[in-house]
Amino acid sequence: MDFKNKSAVITGSGQGIGRAIALELSRRGAQVLVCDINESSLNKVVKEINSNGGKAIGIKADATDPDQVSGLITKALDNFGKIDILVNNVGGSGNKNANGITEISDELWDQIMDLNLKSMFLCSRSVVPHMISRNYGKIVNISSMAVKGNFRVRGAAAAIPYAGAKAGVVGFTAQLAKDLGPSGVYVNAVMPGHILNEPGSRMAERINKMSDSEKQTTIQHIPLGRRGKPEEVARTVAFLASDDASYITGTVIEVSGGM
Repeated sequence: MDFKNKSAVITGSGQGIGRAIALELSRRGAQVLVCDINESSLNKVVKEINSNGGKAIGIKADATDPDQVSGLITKALDNFGKIDILVNNVGGSGNKNANGITEISDELWDQIMDLNLKSMFLCSRSVVPHMISRNYGKIVNISSMAVKGNFRVRGAAAAIPYAGAKAGVVGFTAQLAKDLGPSGVYVNAVMPGHILNEPGSRMAERINKMSDSEKQTTIQHIPLGRRGKPEEVARTVAFLASDDASYITGTVIEVSGGM
């Protein structure tokens, strides 16, 4: 899993799983474009990578906006000359709680679909022509075990549209892999389970407010008996993005501790 002379674009990489992916690919030699809507967070990741001897640039961009996505990909090509890897990591369940379908507004539904699925479509659409022209490319999409009804903290956010969007990621991955296979472009997905969030994140704050019994309930159905680490997801992404995964496309790998 050597990424020397490879370049990668990772959306939503200012924190959490995205940050871990950026650090992992950089550690293995890739040039990395860190993209996030939070400029302060992405600058920290860029500084961390560059101070450790890697090469990273940061772009503040909204991955749900077609013009900003186009600018993001152009910036990556201007700086790196090519894009070998795209990791569609940006996503989330929104800022508003919605404990059932009757509480989900049209606006909330559209927001979550755009964040998790439209962003993936826009970024892939923008980078695919370049990958086809080189007959090479690796696209890795981040889904979620919420697809199987295993939302991380039930009732804590809009689980229904989030699960629907992440299920869409799986279908999107399968069809895009079929379409792009003859062009040498690989498309796979990773499905994280309960992953530890950084201190200060919304999910971490929710978990901190839970009682010990409530915390235990959220992980009792995980055979390994613990939440995963962002780095464990990142290593799986790195494998799928590498040339070691030379006969794998259209696949979803669960990183869930057996959940």
